[in-house]
Amino acid sequence: MKKKDLSGKDLLLAMLYCPGAKDDANEAIVGRTRITKMIYLFEKEIYKNEFFNDMEITLPNFEPYHYGPFSKELFDDLSFFVSIGLIETKETSIPVSPADQSEFMIDADDSIEDEWAAATFDEQAGPEVELKYLLSSNGVKYVREKIWDLFSPQQQTNLSAFKKRINSISLDSLLNYVYNKYPEDTINSRIADKYLPEE
Repeated sequence: MKKKDLSGKDLLLAMLYCPGAKDDANEAIVGRTRITKMIYLFEKEIYKNEFFNDMEITLPNFEPYHYGPFSKELFDDLSFFVSIGLIETKETSIPVSPADQSEFMIDADDSIEDEWAAATFDEQAGPEVELKYLLSSNGVKYVREKIWDLFSPQQQTNLSAFKKRINSISLDSLLNYVYNKYPEDTINSRIADKYLPEE
């Protein structure tokens, strides 16, 4: 049987579309750091066990960075979908995490030549509160028509259960889990001492 081909962009949109902690379709994900760690953990713990046999997903590249595993490619995909209106952002009342603030600055610095990014960067030095990400009505329509049915019913259930686990815990707990389970990808982190025991 030929495997279905999906891109990292498809996975990002599907992850936003599927239900999460509240069992509502298109449940928002708060903060780019949470999205980053969610896609990272999907690759590490879910993909090979539950999706690999019949699905080839081209996942974004991750590297150890200032706040653990980081993917510029994933940030570019997220920014792209926001810019074309498939993903919306809404402010929360949660103060922005140091990781999201730092990653916002990295993203702005790396893409400052892009007019859209430059305009965004000029308007603000970075968000003061976390942003939640969710699909727009066009994004929901696109995922329903083009992506969601590529996953089997069991895979849809597995994606939703995974999103529920990630969305149900605090960002601090999520980072603690990533740092302790995958310390090799946190070697350049500025906050490793907060999560890893001293040797």
